Amino acid sequence: MKKSIVVFLILSLILVFIPSCGLFVIPPATVQTDTKIDTDITEPEADTEADTEEFEPQIPVHAMPYYNTGRRYAWSTLNKEKRQLYYEVLVAALCRAEYVVLPDADTAEYIFACVIFDTPELFYVSETPKTEGGKLIFNYVFTLEQAEKTAKELDIAYNEFLQSEIKEEMTEYEKLKSLYEYIINNTRYDDEAEEKYDNNVFDERVNNAICAAGPLLYGKSICIGYARATQYLALRLGIQTFTVKGASTDEGTHYYNLVLLGDDYYYVDTTWGDPVDSEKGLDHLTYNYFCINTEELLRSHKIYTPVPLPVCTATEYNYFIYYGLTAETAEEIAEAAYEAYMRGDREVRLKVDHDKLEETAKGVRDAISKLFYEKGITEASFGVGRSDGPSTIYVKFK
Repeated sequence: MKKSIVVFLILSLILVFIPSCGLFVIPPATVQTDTKIDTDITEPEADTEADTEEFEPQIPVHAMPYYNTGRRYAWSTLNKEKRQLYYEVLVAALCRAEYVVLPDADTAEYIFACVIFDTPELFYVSETPKTEGGKLIFNYVFTLEQAEKTAKELDIAYNEFLQSEIKEEMTEYEKLKSLYEYIINNTRYDDEAEEKYDNNVFDERVNNAICAAGPLLYGKSICIGYARATQYLALRLGIQTFTVKGASTDEGTHYYNLVLLGDDYYYVDTTWGDPVDSEKGLDHLTYNYFCINTEELLRSHKIYTPVPLPVCTATEYNYFIYYGLTAETAEEIAEAAYEAYMRGDREVRLKVDHDKLEETAKGVRDAISKLFYEKGITEASFGVGRSDGPSTIYVKFK
């Protein structure tokens, strides 16, 4: 082989293995704090429908080797022009650029919201950047070294979860349910971090609590961390998931998820699946807000995200409907309570028609007392409650 050909092949191989710009391959000395990305693209007329012409960004493979735009919800709502802007903001954040220039402030804020709530991997970027006209200035809350370390640890945590909890034969629904249970069973709500967050005090504890690291690395988090961990695991499992910024109807800002199963969207609130029993100080897992529709969500939640969300109407994968945990009468609930008591279960929850929720709930205690008396059980102590949002009635044995 000629010497010139050998040299050419060697140079070609070197070029192939030079990494693209990405968070995890840029050494600190090469980070340009004045990097900018300009665009001459004019903002299109307001619309939320995706363009029929595809635009597929080339994400730096070393940053997120599993990245797939089809799994990113906000991306799917954009037309071609806005996708180009989305791509530029995403790559700028991956490269830790100081800022990126977009057509105007409204566009900058909107595209940033699309990118940040699509991408839990950008945990090192603050949710609240600065804008000066169309100039979007990033606020990095992790140093490059901290971000690289956390990203590697999250990758290890994902693989440990994958090996311990996920089986090859599982359906998407079963995988989603598994990660939901995994996060709840391994996470405690961090009240101290929440207080600091509410007061805009951001330290290492808060920065970890508001991203996937909270639940997956430290076992402590607040609502946005629960949502981000849910999204991180789901996306890596191939399930399209979006973090929704909203609120509960009686409290401040709250975060939860929109997920796609099959052809239908559902809402999942992992935080509210992990309530704490204030009387006994015990965590307990519930499925009240696992795969609910828009009507059920809006009984207890609000939506603040600027990204347009679908009206979810499907019920197939609602936890209670999927497993047949439904009832039409107080007597049916009493039967289920008796069976649960005989099995030694501490609790049973059933979904009922929301229009009949109040009426049914009123009759449950008498129906249980009557049935248990007939079965010769006279010492059972129990409480009855209801959850209006998901329209469930629960019986807890003391």
